Amino acid sequence: MAVYTELEKNELIKFLSLYDIGTLISFSGITEGIENSNFFLITTTGKFILTIFEKRVDKKDLPFFTKIMTHLNNKNFMCPKPIIDKTGKSIQNLCQKSAIIVNFLEGKSKTKFTNDDCFLVGSTMSTMHTSSKDFKLIRKNSLSFSGWQVLINECKTSISKKTLETIDLDILNEVQKSYNFCRDHWPNNLPVGFIHADMFPDNVFFIKNKISGLIDFYFSCIDLLAYDLAIAINAWCFDQNYIFDREKFNSLIDGYQSVRNLSEKEIIYLPILCQASALRFLLTRMYDWAHTPQDAIVIPKKPDEYLKKLRFHKEIKTTSDYGI
Repeated sequence: MAVYTELEKNELIKFLSLYDIGTLISFSGITEGIENSNFFLITTTGKFILTIFEKRVDKKDLPFFTKIMTHLNNKNFMCPKPIIDKTGKSIQNLCQKSAIIVNFLEGKSKTKFTNDDCFLVGSTMSTMHTSSKDFKLIRKNSLSFSGWQVLINECKTSISKKTLETIDLDILNEVQKSYNFCRDHWPNNLPVGFIHADMFPDNVFFIKNKISGLIDFYFSCIDLLAYDLAIAINAWCFDQNYIFDREKFNSLIDGYQSVRNLSEKEIIYLPILCQASALRFLLTRMYDWAHTPQDAIVIPKKPDEYLKKLRFHKEIKTTSDYGI
């Protein structure tokens, strides 16, 4: 979440008249995240989140996002529910951009988490995967490895040497080699289905050490289920110094398998999926580090974290090296 689009009170009041959710009491921008402009709204009927979609979101993908959230809500899965306007639409226009409103989920994300938290993250992800088995819409992963070479080329041509010096001067050669390795060894025969693709700690809410909801579905797509797990491994199984934590890894895997068992091939391919996940977030963070507008109310995330994680996974030979 972030704020790129400035929003005036009067235009927001006019926008809210399209909905039957009361009148505006207050609103404020949410600066966490990097993709879209998000605002916390309080009206006379309750709390809501307004999202204005920005650069990376294709307008044609929005029905996929709103319908999967509605589908999961109907399965009693804890995630935001899109609010329908007075004409029955969940997608509207604001500031000449597409926008939606969802209900507000209570709870807070954690910056420090336990093995038990990781177990719950794994079981929640697995529940989401099984609850969406009958979801019919298809959206390809716009940030899968098939598109990474384009992003690598854009980084090579648009990121200055001065910016690279703040990360690692040889980083572009390193990511190219990792990309080539992932491309040459990518699995094509693993279970496929709906994935969140961004299940980071700031997108998982807790109340009294129980998960109260999962937010930010705007990277979600159809892809390898185990790739979703690899993203979570990178997000949850390293400490604040980016050192791998075997106990958290095992808790996450155990939590996942408490609902859905991983296949033998999914377990075998976890190292390459984890390396690919680290490469994906390294690439987008590196690009955003160099290209986020200076006047945007957003905090870009430095790529160093995922460079260290990428280097860790490159040394892993088999999944047993993780401690599974």
